[in-house]
Amino acid sequence: MSQLLIKKLVAMEDLVVPTLFKPVQFAILKKLDAGKTLTENEKRYLRGKIKTKLHILSRFIGTGAAKIDYTLFFLDNLGSYYITGLEALKHNGFGWYFKPKIIDVINTQIRGKIRISHTTFRFIRVKSIKNSQFSLDKKTGLKYATNEQIIKDMKIIKNAYAESVWRQMLSRYGRIFVKNDNKFKAYMQKHQIIDYAAYGV
Repeated sequence: MSQLLIKKLVAMEDLVVPTLFKPVQFAILKKLDAGKTLTENEKRYLRGKIKTKLHILSRFIGTGAAKIDYTLFFLDNLGSYYITGLEALKHNGFGWYFKPKIIDVINTQIRGKIRISHTTFRFIRVKSIKNSQFSLDKKTGLKYATNEQIIKDMKIIKNAYAESVWRQMLSRYGRIFVKNDNKFKAYMQKHQIIDYAAYGV
């Protein structure tokens, strides 16, 4: 289920209601777009005609499987997820000089590694991401951790190199890098010896 498609539909409410979606169906799309939890009754709606309509619309918009973004397609099906670590740092505008070989994904469904479109994704499973800070990239439809969230995630992704880069950015950019740099003074860069190859760099 494409988050990007849902966002586009929500933005065109006047056109799609009630032509394509009934008001009660559209209300469910709005909850999905906002990242809210659906009730059991709403989930039944979603598994029915709404899912069929979204599938048909995605085929029309994509005009064939060749244009499918498989990364977005796969991650969208996870539901609750966000990208963290080096890839999130780079997305947020810090770390433009490197290309992560492994992308860390916090999610509530799976754990392990998988290759998607020539990229290795490492999935770290957690019980909930309700209190995590992340945002949706409107161009790609992918979800990325904020800089403040990335350092919190280091406790579970255990990537010493990513933490070292994060500390460098904090030391160099301060409040440009995080909203309240005083809260993060304890993370100011300290000298460490790191085996970078162990982290896919």
